[in-house]
Amino acid sequence: MITAKNIGLILEENVILNDVSFSIKKGEYIGLIGPNGAGKSSLIKTILGFYTPSSGTIEVDPDVIIGYVPQSYHLSVVVPISVLEVLRMSGLTDTKLLAHNLQKVGLKKDFLKRCFHDLSVGQKQRVIIARALCSNPNLLIFDEPLNGVDYKTKLSIYDLLSRLNKTQQLTIVFVSHEVDHIVGECHHVLCLNKTMHTGCHPIDFAKGKITDCPVLENVSRTVPIHHHHSNTCKCS
Repeated sequence: MITAKNIGLILEENVILNDVSFSIKKGEYIGLIGPNGAGKSSLIKTILGFYTPSSGTIEVDPDVIIGYVPQSYHLSVVVPISVLEVLRMSGLTDTKLLAHNLQKVGLKKDFLKRCFHDLSVGQKQRVIIARALCSNPNLLIFDEPLNGVDYKTKLSIYDLLSRLNKTQQLTIVFVSHEVDHIVGECHHVLCLNKTMHTGCHPIDFAKGKITDCPVLENVSRTVPIHHHHSNTCKCS
């Protein structure tokens, strides 16, 4: 679905990404982890086309339809807005189809009439996921969307995403700091700190045991992604 080769990104003379290569295949659930400032959100924005790589190439299959759930959403509490209106921001206006996507995330049709601001944090996040589903995507990208969500709600949303991946064959890329979830749910894990780190375990990476970020030679080469198979994991 997506192939990135030797991606470099420089913004305002700062190296954000350096020689990043990876691929995303249909039906995969991919985790992307890394410390603050690792370039995770910038990589996502490059995939989405908001940023143009300074070097390298990124190829997106023309049949790919991306649904995007950002880190945060800005809906002023001063302005009342219904769940129906939030979902219509996707461009889809058919109420039956909107209700159908709402049901996919475990919310009943009655929620369409409710004020978005009156919902719990977890319910709001489900609505935002439903809005992403309204474009009928075959690739969902989540950029750390569960910050501020309580643990119980996080687990229910993780279960939701796993179900969408398994039952609807939705390809998912999930950016998170919560490595335990990533290791448990994802088919593959990408360990990013400006460049991809390979040959390391993601838990070691997340705990800071892999801290170096070498300056790579400016040569054309492919860096393999870090593969982590959860069904064979021997993590303690």
